[in-house]
Amino acid sequence: MRTRILFAALAVAGSSVTGCSYFQSAAVIPAEPVASPKPAVKGSALRLASGSGVLKAMHDLYAGKFLKTMSFLQNNTAYTSSGQEQHSQWYEHLEVPGKLRIAFLPATQRSGLVQVGEKVASFDNGIRVDFRPSVNPVLLLTADVYAAPVPIIMRGLDSLSVDTEVIHNDEWQGRPVYVIGAKAGDSTSNQMWIDADRLLLLRFIQRGKSTERPVVSDIRVESYKEIQGYQIPTEFLVIRNGRPVWREQYVNVRINEELPAGTFDQALWKDIPIPQ
Repeated sequence: MRTRILFAALAVAGSSVTGCSYFQSAAVIPAEPVASPKPAVKGSALRLASGSGVLKAMHDLYAGKFLKTMSFLQNNTAYTSSGQEQHSQWYEHLEVPGKLRIAFLPATQRSGLVQVGEKVASFDNGIRVDFRPSVNPVLLLTADVYAAPVPIIMRGLDSLSVDTEVIHNDEWQGRPVYVIGAKAGDSTSNQMWIDADRLLLLRFIQRGKSTERPVVSDIRVESYKEIQGYQIPTEFLVIRNGRPVWREQYVNVRINEELPAGTFDQALWKDIPIPQ
């Protein structure tokens, strides 16, 4: 269930309960100080009129200086249909672009997943139980979009069935947004909502492929936090067919640390330590 929520709803983003005591720092400063990147452009000033234009502006925002790695503890809350809450925790390593490792805690269960590019391997009790193609919209639109070439982002959105040729201006929680993938009034087509001024993902809406019982997942970025000059999403809420089903919160975020060798190597799944 957790993997399904992550890749269809998150429709992939990832999280679990309150933080563990062994995660100490909120952000780890690199050994050699680096100047905080300063976004070079503002979306609203550009008055963008195409999906590809928005994506290029997002790519250019950090002028080649986007973060390289990030690690964090993710606190998850799953909301059941009966109103109960189920809590879990994951620990995640991310390397931009296109690499993600999620360890389900406690680490002794040796379960989780590794994504490299558009391929995801799932592990249960240390054994790989699944390997399939998958595009993670949250990874794509909150991290890779600032570092990967625009054609790669466009290809990922095409795989997610987002029509980048369709765009309109709208408003979300009092802020102007670009909506890519849907016309005004369309709330069910696959689409992304981008803050027009800050060029940050605010929503990703994805419709399930089933024709018998359509499922529409609305992934919302509830908050961003500036860490070392980067705008980091720290809370997501997933609403499915109008009902909240999943919340994830990131804590103890570590930026640009050197990750253990082989972090994203499937063969070394059981050997990567969780930061102390």
